[in-house]
Amino acid sequence: MDDHFLEGCLFFNVNAFSRQMLKLAETSFAPLQLSPAHASLMLILYENPGISPKKLGKLLQLTPSTITRFIDALAKKKLVKRKSSGKTTALFPTDKGHDVKPAIARAYQEFYHNYTRILGTDKAHRLALEISRANEAFFGLSGSDPDHVPDL
Repeated sequence: MDDHFLEGCLFFNVNAFSRQMLKLAETSFAPLQLSPAHASLMLILYENPGISPKKLGKLLQLTPSTITRFIDALAKKKLVKRKSSGKTTALFPTDKGHDVKPAIARAYQEFYHNYTRILGTDKAHRLALEISRANEAFFGLSGSDPDHVPDL
């Protein structure tokens, strides 16, 4: 077997990199007692108050069940509230949710500073753009269904 197989394996390298980034992010967000994923959801709510869970799932590329779990966890912490009208649900940050916005921004700044210190600013931006484009290519294959596995 080729000794360099893993070096050229996109699946292995993306997952290994993701684990390292998650450790770094968790360190920055630990003082808030929020996961990086929950903080990302809050940022979307700040910019899109009243967003539906379905649209939120599309933006975060997460399944409906994961979005429900995230919202339940944030609602339990009194950071998010749901407003329902018939079959429609809208999501909003609570007053307490708005209160943590500056701390979330600081945690993201710290996280950004930490990974750009390791990777370099230009490399970090290029890598983020390339990964975003790759995600878009897969998302384009699956349409709006985050559970869809493209035919290969």
